[in-house]
Amino acid sequence: MARPAKTERKAELLSAILDYLMDKTLAELTFRTLADGLGISAYALVYHFGNREQLITEVIRSIESRLDSMRTTDVRDIDREAWRAYLLESWQWTMAQRNRHLARLEFEATAQDIVAAEPRGTAQEHFRMLHHKARDWLMFQGIAEEYADTDARLFTSTFYGLQFDFVVMNQPEAATKAFELMLTVFFNNLEYRLAAAEGSGTGNVQR
Repeated sequence: MARPAKTERKAELLSAILDYLMDKTLAELTFRTLADGLGISAYALVYHFGNREQLITEVIRSIESRLDSMRTTDVRDIDREAWRAYLLESWQWTMAQRNRHLARLEFEATAQDIVAAEPRGTAQEHFRMLHHKARDWLMFQGIAEEYADTDARLFTSTFYGLQFDFVVMNQPEAATKAFELMLTVFFNNLEYRLAAAEGSGTGNVQR
């Protein structure tokens, strides 16, 4: 039987590495400890990932790939119910215990990035992407850009903050109640802004 291609083997290794990291940190990760933990040679890790930094980058990239669908989505095609459903689906993904630890690793990588000599920048990129997607969606609903930008930043910061809440406190039911309340506030605020804009005859409404 033919050996798996390099890309297939690399994907298999990444999956195994994520399993290995469920109770460990990125800071303690080395090729030696990882090779021992997976029962493979360090050479195999060097062959597929190059060096430790490249390995960690691949791990974080794999975790952040859950945002790929959002990156390629045209927000003009999303109505309110579809937007709510997408956000709830994303949240439900986060609530799995395995994904709690993936989010923990993502937050750890973000903290490292802040002081790194050569930051990866992916955390800022994804925060900015979600912020801009939310802002553009609000604008397509009829909200003026300056208010849509502020509302979207509040939404994005709360979304990430509640993920951090779950990572730290491990209370999924409480975090989910807060997330559902956030969605209610978000959509109520949308209705408020639209109603106020209609009443004033402008799109420039402040709270």
